[in-house]
Parts: sequence; C-alpha cells; structure tokens
Amino acid sequence: MKKGYRLDAVARGFAEVFLQAPSSNRRAALVAACEMGLSHSRVMDPLASRALETIRSGGSATPTLRRELAERAARLDEAYLSRCDEDGSAEAEALEMFSKARAFASLAYALGEGEDWLEALYEAVSTVDEQGRMVERLSALLKA
Repeated sequence: MKKGYRLDAVARGFAEVFLQAPSSNRRAALVAACEMGLSHSRVMDPLASRALETIRSGGSATPTLRRELAERAARLDEAYLSRCDEDGSAEAEALEMFSKARAFASLAYALGEGEDWLEALYEAVSTVDEQGRMVERLSALLKA
C-alpha cells in the first residue's frame, strides 16, 4: 500500500516525484521552497536567515535552532487563531500570520531529514495562494 503524505493534499503525486529525484535536486527544491515561502510571507528575521543559510549549505542544525523555529511557528499560529472571527473567517493580518507560521515551520522541517523534507515542502507550499505555480517551479528543479 502506498504511503500518504500531507503534501499530497495540496499537490497530488508531488511527494513521490520528490522522493524519486536525485538528492542534489531534492536539496535544490527544498531550498527554493523555503526561499519562496519566506519571500511570499515577507519574513525578514535573523532566525529565519540563520536557518535558511544552514539549509542552503547542507549543514546540520542544532536542536535549539529547530526548537526556536517551531516555537516561533506555534506563536504565530496562536496569534492567527486568536484573530480569526468566530465564524472561522480571518482578516488579512491573521492570514499574514498564518503564512509566516507556515514559513517558519517549513524551515524547522527542512533542517531535519528524510520525510521531514516532505513536511517542509507542504508547509512552504501552504504559504501561497497559487500553490500550483509553486509546485510547478519545484517540479522543474526536481527534473533538472
């Protein structure tokens, strides 16, 4: 039985394409996804910059760095949820917080390995409204 990934919920079949690509292409797509997520959500933060540089270089992250990123994502998620209307709709500011939370979560997962990278892609793709365009760009990197 084929394993399901959260990434398939936003880009059906993309997880398998990613997993079958050469490792250098997977890393290139991972870096690009994180960069696009940060850019779209307008995250300009030293913590994010430090994490992205570690991801770009292929270096190892400290548990502290991953924890700080996950904590930042959780705080932004809480802020997003607190700003949502009772009927579930959200204002622009709340949606911006949601997008930033996804960007920080993508960095935290990208500093892991294995299936964490699929979660990083899912989180990065979730920062944008036009997910198909982002997936197309990432697919091209995987097939390069």
